[in-house]
Amino acid sequence: MIVSTSQQPVTKLVNENKECILDVLEKTKDSDWVLTPEGSLSGYRENQTHTHNNPDYAPALKEVENYLIKNQRNMLLGTGHVESDGLPWNQIRVYNKGQFGGAYAKRLPCMNMQYYGGELFSYCTGDQPYYYYLDNKRKIIASSLICNDIWAFPKVSPMGNPYFYRQFKANHVQVVFCAVNCNNDHGFDQLIYEWHENHLRLFSREFDMYTIVSGATTSMDSKEEVNYTQCPSGIIGPDGEWIEKCKDNGADIATAELKL
Repeated sequence: MIVSTSQQPVTKLVNENKECILDVLEKTKDSDWVLTPEGSLSGYRENQTHTHNNPDYAPALKEVENYLIKNQRNMLLGTGHVESDGLPWNQIRVYNKGQFGGAYAKRLPCMNMQYYGGELFSYCTGDQPYYYYLDNKRKIIASSLICNDIWAFPKVSPMGNPYFYRQFKANHVQVVFCAVNCNNDHGFDQLIYEWHENHLRLFSREFDMYTIVSGATTSMDSKEEVNYTQCPSGIIGPDGEWIEKCKDNGADIATAELKL
């Protein structure tokens, strides 16, 4: 099974994001599954009912979905999405041969230890995992996490880390797809980079799973391009080693064949 993950810009402009996603899909035609970063279509904390309902979002999503259906593609799409009940969620939407199967919603939104702010003003909080099959024989089980779900960064995670990989192991998950958006405008921090990378690698090894990571090349604050990444993108094997790793800045795609 061939899997690709994209390290790409996540801007405020939905149509720019859409064109980037379609370009990634064109460049990964031989891949069985493709993953994009947190908020890759909507923009991070941009297209939410709490702020404004972006009129470009629904047509852009429809165009991406039409491409997936026409080309029978499998995709994990990171995006902020307002469901039919009017509630906004930070999601990874799962498409199998172009058909929408379901979505995972972020369970550990970032919040300041002194007040319940941050992502809680933009998204509802997910409360359960989402499992799906990667193969037609329905044997290979995968699941998803979004950014802080993985490492529960201390300053913005007052309840600590519930270690979702333990839950995945109990449910026979073999592959975890992680959509990330964690660069900021304060510049590169080596210690934070290592915190992110070490969690990804150690969880992969300790729970014997592949971890696929897709991150943004832009700042989650200003949405402008930055010349560093605070979390590496790529594909980690069950031994905790990188199989393929994107470069540490700028747009890139990592592709690998998983032995499942």
